[in-house]
Amino acid sequence: MNEAFVCEIHQEAGHLQPRAVPPRGQSDALVTRALHVVPPGPVYADEVQSEVQSLARVGRERPAVSAARIHPDLARAWQMVIRGEAAEALLSAQRIEGQVGPLTGPVAVTVRCEIAAVRAAALLLQDDAGAALAAALSALRLGTATPTAHVALTVCRCAYLRLGDPESFYAVERRAPDGQPGRLRAITAMLDLALDAAVEFAQMHFNAARLLADDALDVVRRFGAGPAAIDALPACVMAQVLYEEGRVDESEALVAARLPGIRQGGAIEGAVRAYGLLARIAANRRQPGQALLLLAEADALGMKRNWPRLRAASLAQQVELHVAADRIDQAALCAQRLAMLAGQCGAASSSARFEIARYHVLAQARLALAQAHSQACAQTLSQASALAFPQAPIEVSAAVDLAALRQLHCDTVLRRDRYGAVTIALLLIEALLVAGLRDEAVEALVTLLKQAASAGLQQTLVDCSERVAKLIDGMVRGSIVPAGDVRELLPYAAALMSRRRRGAAHAQPECDTARDIARSVAAMGLSERERVIIGLMGRGLTNKQIAIRLCIAPETVKSHAKHLYTKLSVRNRIEAVTLASRLGLVRLSGCGHAGD
Repeated sequence: MNEAFVCEIHQEAGHLQPRAVPPRGQSDALVTRALHVVPPGPVYADEVQSEVQSLARVGRERPAVSAARIHPDLARAWQMVIRGEAAEALLSAQRIEGQVGPLTGPVAVTVRCEIAAVRAAALLLQDDAGAALAAALSALRLGTATPTAHVALTVCRCAYLRLGDPESFYAVERRAPDGQPGRLRAITAMLDLALDAAVEFAQMHFNAARLLADDALDVVRRFGAGPAAIDALPACVMAQVLYEEGRVDESEALVAARLPGIRQGGAIEGAVRAYGLLARIAANRRQPGQALLLLAEADALGMKRNWPRLRAASLAQQVELHVAADRIDQAALCAQRLAMLAGQCGAASSSARFEIARYHVLAQARLALAQAHSQACAQTLSQASALAFPQAPIEVSAAVDLAALRQLHCDTVLRRDRYGAVTIALLLIEALLVAGLRDEAVEALVTLLKQAASAGLQQTLVDCSERVAKLIDGMVRGSIVPAGDVRELLPYAAALMSRRRRGAAHAQPECDTARDIARSVAAMGLSERERVIIGLMGRGLTNKQIAIRLCIAPETVKSHAKHLYTKLSVRNRIEAVTLASRLGLVRLSGCGHAGD
């Protein structure tokens, strides 16, 4: 981010180029002109005169340099926001607010509006939608005609969306950008389009989502608005649409190009969607090691950025992968970590709490279904060795909380997240089947297929569990006859099963997990020497001991370690070894030694 960008941001916000600080005793009207902020409404001559006199009184008690410094300080604060440095931006806003304290009148009001807008944007980056909304509303109460009011309005829209309040989301005023907006205005225009695209996708209006996401990406292409990860949200929405259409390679390419920027300074919305989608694509290709690597990286990034929602999404998807591979013990460990995270989410924002609770319910249901399946297999073997009489339905109603799944589905629909409700519905159908409630499961499946067919949903249903797939296939073959007329659904259901069979036939064979992970690590750019070093760290060796073992200088080990931390998106040795151990790359053996 160069100085020209900083100046451009504040020219857009109504500021002039920085001026030299006027010597003490000079007219404080110069200070007013140096700030050159646009007041929130008409300012008459007597109000201007009153403002100048007020500043003059303040100037006799406090040096005017504090007011003149507000301009570059605000520029730096916006720079931090755009780079994703939320904590630094909040500290800067607090410091600037202390400088504004003595000022009064329209100038002070406008500056305070901008400070509130900075604070709102930074809090949103920290995934605290409630606090961000309060700060944005504070900025708008101070003045809706201020130069940065469009930032506060965009934050309000995003916060209402995260809080599950669609009515308020649609009620927020939209500010159309001018013909040639500055970068800050271009960023908010892009985010507004991206939010609209995300809403349309959640409601399974895929064509509208594609058009809006493409418009958002076009804004970035035309104005070059900000860092590499600034367009992660519209890119991920577009990629999700492509994935549902079966265009998996295009979907992966679109997201993978943004992943380095997301690691460095992206926002949580892009991170949750990017890692989740890439892991899903890897699992679809029968590459569980690569999927687990991506999810472990997401977990580490969530720890680094203090994003419990990203960690919860990662852990829930890890449970799903382990269950699919019949690794019940590993799935149980991930579910246990997710339960602990859910228990600690009282400090998180209300929007994060809902999402974390949702991931927790889904993970617990998947684990319970897997355990029930394992018990069923054991019971079947026991019966076969005895009399081989038919197996009765398994009583799992106590293990799988059907009421919790139904309530979660209802709450998700009320938030107008029809796409998110599909995943819950598929899991609920499976739970009903295992609980022996077959008729109810068939009825729920018919309802889901009607909604999915009208929306054009494909890949999510293609990726469904074996139990649900057998139910769909039974409807297609006529061995399962629902209560109502479903003839119009049969071509759609048959196409889903045909695509599922083609995908299974063309999928890469499942590789040994260790080899798969090793290839994934290599693809991330982890060198052979770095892999050796992380292995020795896992055995508890210090940097000096590693240097002796490898016959290299300790400084060389430190350099390799630094590059390793960057590639794995971790902060220190402990996080690196923890991540590597989860992937099976190292075995922990007293790794608490110092040595960074």
